[in-house]
Amino acid sequence: MTQSLKRYAVISTITLTLGLSLYGCGESRVAQCNKVVTIANKTKNLAAPKDMSGLGALADNIEQIRTEVQSVNVQDSKLKELQGQLLAMYGDVSQSLKTQVKATEAKDKNALEKAKGDLSAAVSKESDIVDRLNALCTK
Repeated sequence: MTQSLKRYAVISTITLTLGLSLYGCGESRVAQCNKVVTIANKTKNLAAPKDMSGLGALADNIEQIRTEVQSVNVQDSKLKELQGQLLAMYGDVSQSLKTQVKATEAKDKNALEKAKGDLSAAVSKESDIVDRLNALCTK
């Protein structure tokens, strides 16, 4: 083999090896999905408050879970979109709970009913988001 052919073979081998090793460095979509789902599943452990005084603490817990979901670095565009929808839903739920607390303290029945409606609307989105997340993560 000539010197230039040997050199080409070595450079090609190094380039291929480096390319394959760098390709494997990023997290797979499944790994990213698992992180998001694991954090989102923490909502299952949250207990519904027995009275209105516990809504503030529940809102804080949901906000903490929202922050954790937001901290997951997602590269996949479809997963990133679902992550954003999940974040928006958690934000809406947390805000609705806080608004209920304020409305209760102010004894404002109209604001309380509106906040309950907002909470119901926000929570109704969860099932669709979770279904789409599960479908994406099992591909």
